[in-house]
Amino acid sequence: MHVLLLRHGQTDDNARGVLQGHTPTRLNALGRRQAEALAARLASYSPPVEALVSSDLPRAAETAEIIARALNLPVETTEVWRERAFGPFEGRAIGEAYLWREATGSWDLPGAEPTEAFRARIRSALLDVVERFQGRKAVAVVSHGAAINTVLRLLAEGDVPLGEGEMPPDLSPIDNCAIVDLRVERSDGTVVWRVTRLNDTSHLATEVEAFTLERQPR
Repeated sequence: MHVLLLRHGQTDDNARGVLQGHTPTRLNALGRRQAEALAARLASYSPPVEALVSSDLPRAAETAEIIARALNLPVETTEVWRERAFGPFEGRAIGEAYLWREATGSWDLPGAEPTEAFRARIRSALLDVVERFQGRKAVAVVSHGAAINTVLRLLAEGDVPLGEGEMPPDLSPIDNCAIVDLRVERSDGTVVWRVTRLNDTSHLATEVEAFTLERQPR
């Protein structure tokens, strides 16, 4: 079984470097094109995607609907795959959050969803997908940057076990409409994980170039 973690397409706030959290932002023109390119990639993906889950926030749900049309699958939307709630920092520059992190040594921003609560939510969501979709070749989950990075951190820190010999994943930021492909293996009743693709955006190269050319002044 494979679990594909997919970040939503670009929004205007992404382009401006603004924290969104639970803000109901939608895809911009490039974001919709990215989602179409991702959908086309998944239509011929191996192993085939047989189920589709999404955060219920509009930017993720819109991305998932574009994928669903290409794959002829229903979308299960849920709150558990939402982005972290950043409270009063939502709508502010991401740099402000980094300044807080540097000053305090913590990502527990005032009024935001606590780090441990967020980790527990994402861990539970991941294990729920594995449990409920046993027997499917691949399940795609459309989510958000911090949520997907939290899964990778859980793997890197051993809270979700990696397979024997598997190196901890890199924790670099995840790009819009990137693919993170996790292979789930079962041995003697134990579930272990392998990262087979990390921040794969190869399907976006020509799409971004075409968008840029269209935006050139004439």
